[in-house]
Amino acid sequence: MLDIKTGFILWSAQALTVAGLLAAVWLHDRSQRHYAGWSAGFAAHGLGVALVALRGHIPNFISIEFANTLALSCFFFWAYGLRQFDGRSVPPYAAIPALLWIAGMLLPPIHDNLGYRVALYNFGAATGFFILALTAYTGQFSSHKRRRLISAIWCVQATSCLAGAIANTISPPQTLQGAQIFGFTGIVAIFCFVTSLLIGARIMMDRSEQKLQQLVRTDPLTGVLNRRGIIDAFGEIRGTASAAQPPMIAQLLFDLDHFKQINDLHGHQAGDCVLIAFSAIGQKIIGALGVFGRSGGEEFSAILRTGTVREAARLAEAIRQQLAQTNIDTPKGPVQVTVSIGISVMPARTADLDQLMSGADRALYKAKAMGRNRTAVLRGDAIVCIPAADRAGTADEIDLDADRQVTALRRVVGMTTGDRDTAAT
Repeated sequence: MLDIKTGFILWSAQALTVAGLLAAVWLHDRSQRHYAGWSAGFAAHGLGVALVALRGHIPNFISIEFANTLALSCFFFWAYGLRQFDGRSVPPYAAIPALLWIAGMLLPPIHDNLGYRVALYNFGAATGFFILALTAYTGQFSSHKRRRLISAIWCVQATSCLAGAIANTISPPQTLQGAQIFGFTGIVAIFCFVTSLLIGARIMMDRSEQKLQQLVRTDPLTGVLNRRGIIDAFGEIRGTASAAQPPMIAQLLFDLDHFKQINDLHGHQAGDCVLIAFSAIGQKIIGALGVFGRSGGEEFSAILRTGTVREAARLAEAIRQQLAQTNIDTPKGPVQVTVSIGISVMPARTADLDQLMSGADRALYKAKAMGRNRTAVLRGDAIVCIPAADRAGTADEIDLDADRQVTALRRVVGMTTGDRDTAAT
C-alpha cells in the first residue's frame, strides 16, 4: 500500500508542475488573468499538501493549521480564474473552504482529533468543489454542454470528499494511513483531476479558436467588424427567426466626407483618429440593435433588424448628427468631420446582401450628390434625402410614406422643365 506521505509528495509535485506551466503562460500574456488565478490555486494546493507531508519535520502549526488553510485556499484562486473568463470578480463565498478550516481549528474537539481534522478538510474540499461547479455552470466562458460536463465532474469530486468527511466523522482514524475510504477518494480525485484538465484544455482550445476567428473578422485599427465580419453577421441576422424580431433588415452605408483632405492636410495619424472616433460613435449608437463595421478605407456599414424605414433613418441621423457635433482630437489639433449615409431596406425573409448593398450604395451616391452630410433612403425606385434640423431650410421630419407622391410630382416637373436630373430623382 502506498505510504500517505509519499502520495502527498507526488500529488504536491504534480500540482506545482501544473502551477509552473500556467504561470509561464500567464507571464507570456499578462492580460490572461485566468491563468494567473489557476497557477496561484495549484501553487497554494501543492505547497499546502507538501507542508502536510512534512509533519514531524516542521512545527505542527505550520504542517496542520497553516498547511491546510493554504491547501484549501486553492478554491478561491480557481474560482477567480473561472470568473476571469467572463470578466467578473471572484465571489466572496469562494473563501468559505479555507474559512471553514480556520473556524474548525478554533474548536478543541476538532483541533485535537486527527479524524475530525481529516473530516473537516474533506468537508471544506467538498464545499470548494461545489463552489467551482456552481461557478462553471453559471458562467458564459464556453458552450453550455462543456460547462455542464465540467460542473458534473466537480460535483462527483465534491460528493466523494463529502463521503470521506462523513466516514471519518463516524469512525475517526488514529493515523492518516487509516483514514476511511482514503484510497477511494484518492482514486476519484486523480480521475476527476485528469478529466478536468482534459476538458479545461478543450475549453481553452475553443476560446483560442474563437479569438482567432474574431481577429479574422475584426478591423485591426478601429476594433469593429471588417468586411468579412459584416458578411458573416448578415447571415446570422437574417437567420434569426423569431416573432419578436422586427420583420425587415436595413443596410446602412457610411462614407466620411472629404476624408482624403483630412489625410492631406493633417496627416494619416489624424485620419486614423477620425476613423477610430467614428467607429466608436457608430458602434455605440447601433449597440445591440445590429452590427457595425468598417467596409474599407473611410467606408463603414451597419446591418440591423428594423420595423420600418423611419426607424433605420432615425438611427442613421443620430449617428450623422453625433459625428457632426464632435470635435475629434488628433495630433494636429481638433478636427470636425461629417458623413454621408445611404439606406436600403428589405423584408428579412427575402433579404439579399448584394441587393441591399447595391441599393444602399445608390442612396449613398445620391446623399453625396445632394451636398453630403445627409442621409438618403432607397424605397422602391425612389431615393429620398432626409431633411434635418441641423441644416438650414429643412423640416425637422419627413413623411417617408409620402415619397411615392413626391417622386411622381418631381418627375412631372422634370418633364415640363427638361431637368433630367430632377426627373431621375
